[in-house]
Amino acid sequence: MCGIAAYMGRGDHFRILVELLLELQHRGQEAAGIVLFDMEAKRFVRLAGSGVVSNLLLKDSARNISIESAQGRYYGGIGHVRYATTGGYWGAVIQPIIVNTGGLNFSLAFNGTIANYRLIADEIRVKASNDSRVLGYLISELSREYRGDIVEAVRHLSEYVIGGYSLIVLTNEPRIIIARDPAGYRPLSYSLQGEDFYVASETAALEAVDAGEWSEVKSGEIISFDGFSLEKYMTGSAGTPYPCVFEYIYFSRPDSVFNGVSVYEARYRMGKELAGLINGIEVDMVVPVPDTGRIPALGLSETLGLHLEEAVIVNKYMGRGFITPPSHRSMVVRLKYNIVRNRVIGKRILLVEDSIVRGTTLNHLVSKLRYAGASKVHIGVVSPPFKYPCFMGIDIPAKNELIAGDLIPEEVARRLGADSVIYNTIEGLGKAVGLPSLCMACFTGRYAFKGLSLEDLENMVKR
Repeated sequence: MCGIAAYMGRGDHFRILVELLLELQHRGQEAAGIVLFDMEAKRFVRLAGSGVVSNLLLKDSARNISIESAQGRYYGGIGHVRYATTGGYWGAVIQPIIVNTGGLNFSLAFNGTIANYRLIADEIRVKASNDSRVLGYLISELSREYRGDIVEAVRHLSEYVIGGYSLIVLTNEPRIIIARDPAGYRPLSYSLQGEDFYVASETAALEAVDAGEWSEVKSGEIISFDGFSLEKYMTGSAGTPYPCVFEYIYFSRPDSVFNGVSVYEARYRMGKELAGLINGIEVDMVVPVPDTGRIPALGLSETLGLHLEEAVIVNKYMGRGFITPPSHRSMVVRLKYNIVRNRVIGKRILLVEDSIVRGTTLNHLVSKLRYAGASKVHIGVVSPPFKYPCFMGIDIPAKNELIAGDLIPEEVARRLGADSVIYNTIEGLGKAVGLPSLCMACFTGRYAFKGLSLEDLENMVKR
């Protein structure tokens, strides 16, 4: 899972891209990068580094790039914030990448995972240790087959790729090409205001920078903009859209819209659906796990007529625990949350969380609530048990990382030190989102790749 952005127009490219990436920081905090096209030198200029977006501004070259951008030297730029899903956390390549092979020169940023990237690398005879590089080489290889037409190459990507992708390509014409895979796993949106073309993973980022009226890129759609005209195409292998349900549960901002569905409203309805499953337990208050537990907790508490108490306080500077590298995750969770003790002493609490994946966060929180004096701690989870790995953009490569893999809710509760765990249902979650089809492979084990089993996909990743 990552965040991608682009801008082409007459404005300050560097400033606009920094602003868009700051609005997408929640999608990746390991690294950030920007590539701009220098109109005078006819070349790409890249600024990238580890950590959050603001770190880019501390680099020595950032001041010159910023000045030149304000002076109009650049025309076209793309950006990326990274949450590594393949190739390791600290060794993964920082996007956007620049590809220069066989006379083709372009930059690429993408969000998702290419599960079969090693097989593709073998097929096109390139050496690459990560899916972003392989995707870039594949686009280059296909472009040569279609006489240098990168749009046509992107149209045929889905014939080779197993996984999910939303991508942006910046060519040296310059031209910006954006696309979502036929299943539409990951979000992507754009806005065209006169000569100004904005692109971002989420609609909320476009609204935050005042990019005007936006549209979502459709599943399987490819859009090309050269500074003058916008052209739309569809991939050659369009199928049934299967947007990732975890975007609604956790990843996307609540002020975003994904596939025409308000993320805020979907989360609120998830809480209402979960409320119908809270039977046989007595609680004094509903306590959300911030931040993504807040909106479902509101829906649940209003449905059941229970008091909602903000008794868990979050340290905003610790980032998002789920997308934190494993070596830092325990420390982040331990320091990220604190309890308002006088609000929980002697209270029976229903703690509302978006999901239980590894159980790291809730294990610490239940322990802290007990220590603070809570008499009972029940956990309400607005998603079903997370039982299977994801191959479309979430870093859960093995079933043994999942606390609910082979355990019933009572056993999960014991592991977490809770009095009980109540999960939402597949049906309730689908009803809350309200779309005819969703990718829920992490809950059901049913992947949208025809003829491929879980074992096949795991072998691709391990190969």
